[in-house]
This record gives sequence, structure tokens and C-alpha cells, in this order.
Amino acid sequence: MNPPTIYQTNFPKLAATDTVGAALRQMLDDRLSDLPVIDASGALLGMFKLVEVYATLLPKAVLLGHGVPDLAFVSDTLGQLREKMDEIEDDPVRNYVVKPDHVIHPETPPLEIVLLLYQGANNVPVVDRDSGRLVGMVSARDLLTALDPEKPK
Repeated sequence: MNPPTIYQTNFPKLAATDTVGAALRQMLDDRLSDLPVIDASGALLGMFKLVEVYATLLPKAVLLGHGVPDLAFVSDTLGQLREKMDEIEDDPVRNYVVKPDHVIHPETPPLEIVLLLYQGANNVPVVDRDSGRLVGMVSARDLLTALDPEKPK
């Protein structure tokens, strides 16, 4: 019998060629804000994150990072924002992939996972150290499930 793990081995993921529209529908269905993106061999390429999509909706001047921006000079309506989303809907997710902030391995000690989640990590990829293949994902919910006193040990 294998020892229990904190991470999920059955989880949603994207191929680099999947479209932004398909990815967003997957995120809505699964109530996620980011998804791992893998290549044909299953290796982790990075994460597709909603914040990267949201960045396409904002004026470039806002993204320069000079304090809290004054958005009084723009007046995009919800309809105009939807048009911007329509423009990127067929783009491949590979155009929006970012390097994950954290990656763990199957042998990562549970306390390190707790620390990452405590520090604000959201969904953390679990990557096989030798092959680079994505083997799982861990979230705060997964940790709570693993720590559930009602769950068999």
C-alpha cells in the first residue's frame, strides 16, 4: 500500500495548444484561478493564470506598476471588456503561461507544503524530479482533506 499523499493525481490540466476560451470554461467549471499547462510528454510548461488574462483587459499604462493607478481616464464598459476577451478567446494558452512561483516533488515533506500554502501559494504543481512530468497538484483544500480527523489514517 502506498503512503497517503497530500496532492491530487487526478486534476484538470491544459495542453499548450488549448485555447484561452476553453481554459476559461474549464476554470469556471472547476472553480479554479489557475491551471497547469503541459507539453506532449506531460512535462510542466507553466501555469495559465487568470491574472495574466486580466492583464490583457487593462490599459498598458496601468501595468507599469507606479503605485495605485487612477483609472478615471478610461471608461470601458462590461461590453467593451467582453469584446477584448472575445479577441483573445482563440489564442493558445501557451501565450499566457507563466513560470510557477513554486514547484514541489512527490518526496517534498508535508511541512514544506504547509509552509508554501501558509505563505499564500494557491495551486502548487507536483513535478517528478527526474522526468519533469507533472504528477499532481496540491491546494489548501487538499491539505485540509489530508488533515481531516474523520479520514482514515
